[in-house]
Amino acid sequence: MPSIRPAPGRARHCPTRCGAAASAALWIGIGLASGAAHCAPAIINAVDEKAALVFPEGQYGRPSFLQTIKMRFDMPGVVGELQSGWRCGRSGNIVWSQKSAPALLPARVMMARFRAALEQAHYPVPVVSDSLFVEKQDAGSDPKVRNDRLRVGVLVKEIAANLCTKSSNTWTGEAYLKLFWQVFAPEQQKVIFEATTEGRYQTTDDSPIANEMFAIPGEAFSVAARNLLADPGYLKAVATPADPDLLAAAGSGKAAWASAGKISIEGARLTDEPLSKNITLLRSAVITVFGEVGSGSGFFVGRNGMLLTNQHVVGKSKFVKVRLATGRELIGEVQRVDAARDVALVKTEPAGVQPLPVRLTDAAIGEDVYALGSPLGDAFNTTLTKGIVSGVREIRNQSYLQSDVAILPGNSGGPLLDKSGQVIGITVMGLGAKGMAGMNFFVPVADALNKLDLQITIQ
Repeated sequence: MPSIRPAPGRARHCPTRCGAAASAALWIGIGLASGAAHCAPAIINAVDEKAALVFPEGQYGRPSFLQTIKMRFDMPGVVGELQSGWRCGRSGNIVWSQKSAPALLPARVMMARFRAALEQAHYPVPVVSDSLFVEKQDAGSDPKVRNDRLRVGVLVKEIAANLCTKSSNTWTGEAYLKLFWQVFAPEQQKVIFEATTEGRYQTTDDSPIANEMFAIPGEAFSVAARNLLADPGYLKAVATPADPDLLAAAGSGKAAWASAGKISIEGARLTDEPLSKNITLLRSAVITVFGEVGSGSGFFVGRNGMLLTNQHVVGKSKFVKVRLATGRELIGEVQRVDAARDVALVKTEPAGVQPLPVRLTDAAIGEDVYALGSPLGDAFNTTLTKGIVSGVREIRNQSYLQSDVAILPGNSGGPLLDKSGQVIGITVMGLGAKGMAGMNFFVPVADALNKLDLQITIQ
């Protein structure tokens, strides 16, 4: 029987004369057929790796996430060679089938690597809730509130891999993927963008991967994902708002409210009294915000129901539920957001509480500070913790206050207070040091007011 030559741009697979023997081998453990007739390693062609287009800072963008993964199994079943030992001698075939796919290229790995590629290029991604307590959305909630997340689907069209296990947890080798992508807009109920990309990854002799066998195909997937983000069509899909009210402003990268001008908010008078003297009043101004995917914190800065929180707390919702320390619940309407600075302005009906005074002068390193918020949900609302200002840091060209004050998931959006009870910052979670004790970050409140075009006035 004549031999089969590899098609240009595709991996070479076993010819029929040894494919029969390979197919007779059993799927063992991690899914590699051992003891099969000899087949040459797959030929894995080079792939042009492109740089992902960085999403413009401050521009409106729709979160996107990988929702649907499908595989094609009509390609030849043997897609490469398994090797072992320090000399990487042949030990079997790598088989691609419905049974082997979860071991060779797990869905969870693809989803995590796609999100990582988005984050590295500063694309908006769905927010992972800070709260452990997620409340169901109220029945009869406003029908205008809708989910504008873009749903991404991927079809694995081709795969090839030659993998060598040199020890129980060390792998070397190479892998190739050809992927077909589609981006689905839920509000239009149609695919708005599609593309095909390739990815290739190869270890070097001195850079084995100490991981599971899927690490090398996973790296190839990451390359293909970055090649997707290098396509201007994907950036355009993300930057085109679902909300018609935002569409006109999308070209300039500004939010729809940008032309409305500065909002003047009647705030509370600054004070030099110690925080302990006014702690009851201060706690009454701090609330729990129930947003798109969970809960966070917030605080009133105006007598007319104006409050500040994080953008990632409200998500893309137009309306949120606000719960006061007394248990009273209000409906808040999101007035303005700045996703890059992660701040949001929400308006409720006048709550009858004293707003927190705002301090616009710079925080001094070493001064005492206090965090108020709802860590781990509303059950622990208005929790007060103490620390000091540890530094002022630049992260992704944004300024943050660093403090060792204790905060937990759910504190996001709450105030950072000085010793007089004046707001100097807004709690932010997940800025690279999440989970590290004493490494917590806060948006300077003066910067938040500036980004939202707000002015605090004192009568």
